[in-house]
Amino acid sequence: MTTVVQGFGPFDQLPRNPSQELVEALAARVASAGAAGGDVVTVVLPVERAVVEREVPALVAAHRPSVWIGVGLAAGRTSLSIEAVALNLAHWSTPDTSGAVAEREPIVDGGAGAYLTGLPVEQILASWQAEGIPGYLSQSAGSYLCNMSFYLAARTAEQLALATAVGFLHVPLLPDQVTDPARQPSMARDLQERGLDAIVAATRSTSTSQGIYKRRTA
Repeated sequence: MTTVVQGFGPFDQLPRNPSQELVEALAARVASAGAAGGDVVTVVLPVERAVVEREVPALVAAHRPSVWIGVGLAAGRTSLSIEAVALNLAHWSTPDTSGAVAEREPIVDGGAGAYLTGLPVEQILASWQAEGIPGYLSQSAGSYLCNMSFYLAARTAEQLALATAVGFLHVPLLPDQVTDPARQPSMARDLQERGLDAIVAATRSTSTSQGIYKRRTA
């Protein structure tokens, strides 16, 4: 069972991206665990549209993963958030690292309007709650490159007829990144790391997933 965990590098005015640090820390933990860490592939992409459009489909095709977990920064959010849906929409005024902007464009002309998360949301949220990790199900992944990577991973898996559970995690700023704690929310790195670990564990322990849908009880 191959799990790909993809983060992003710095962008805008931030010299550090928490998602990059989380993914690199996960890679170090997996390496130290050896075979016990399972088949986890980690990658950090630059916040650049052309690279995301090229590399995300290529990574899905190369690794044919059972699980794809994207990780990105959502400055201003107060806790971890699993994204419910990726939209076929590129719209941003903050330039990517190449200077590119987008205004109400489809990510893929003629592509599906949206893809729902395939991650086991119910199990993830329950795990976070049990461990005291703040987190929730978000209804919007935005329309920047986080949403684009989520959409392209799901679309590529569909095109290749892969049963890949694709999803995305948004994380807040780290405490040492904020200059006005009264106005800028943040979240401790150890909580963020534990939250990401819980997602990986949930996807590995769940044989079937309802995605965002809650399981029915008799």
